[in-house]
Amino acid sequence: MFRALLTACLAVMLAIPAMCAFAGPTVVIGAEDDWAPYSSAQKQEALGFAVDVVREAYARAGVEVQFKALPYSRCMADTRAGRLTACFDAVPNSLVAPHYLWPRLPLFSTRMNIYARAGSRAHGLRTKDLEGHTVGVQRDYEYGEEFDVNTRIQRLVVDKNEYGFRMLMAGRIEYMAAEERIANALFRSKAQEFAGRFELVGTVATPDLFIAFSKVAPDSAAMLARFNEGYAKLRHSPRYREIEERWFK
Repeated sequence: MFRALLTACLAVMLAIPAMCAFAGPTVVIGAEDDWAPYSSAQKQEALGFAVDVVREAYARAGVEVQFKALPYSRCMADTRAGRLTACFDAVPNSLVAPHYLWPRLPLFSTRMNIYARAGSRAHGLRTKDLEGHTVGVQRDYEYGEEFDVNTRIQRLVVDKNEYGFRMLMAGRIEYMAAEERIANALFRSKAQEFAGRFELVGTVATPDLFIAFSKVAPDSAAMLARFNEGYAKLRHSPRYREIEERWFK
């Protein structure tokens, strides 16, 4: 009887540190489900460079993250309405910035490129050069301030980048706008279909991308502060570079 009681007491004592390790707050954040290698979903589990960065930034601030993988447009809409605390990855242009709260530092910087069919003579294109031309864009995505507000560009909106590149390949549009690493990952994953079929012909922006926080969710201000705290530690540590090398090597 005494031995059984002692064993039970020891089990409780050993469990206390583990319980304390998860005693901090939990936040639910939306993660884009179709933007590999930054953020995508496999079997409803979010994964990617930005997912790892957000998770580890919050861990350094004592917060556990639960990710909800969903399409980007819905992710941002749910965040704006307060159904989610935050969503990534977003470019705070003048059309988007007023509706959200923003961290001090971006998750990463990137290049928003313009692609044409292989053999195109176009090169060095900028936003102004696309006026009057048909350009494929993914629904509700940002491509940089100058591009996003230019109404002279004839946009064809698609739900996925791969749909746009298929339209480009078929000659239904003249150009396709896409983030550089996203496009490269797509070309590799669909190599049998896409390899050698497209050419990089311009860059419209080199924006910083952020995690966008809700203005109305009850925990957003506190979770923005905790993110700023943890991300500052992560960004100045070797771990950030390790995450980059894991996803972009």
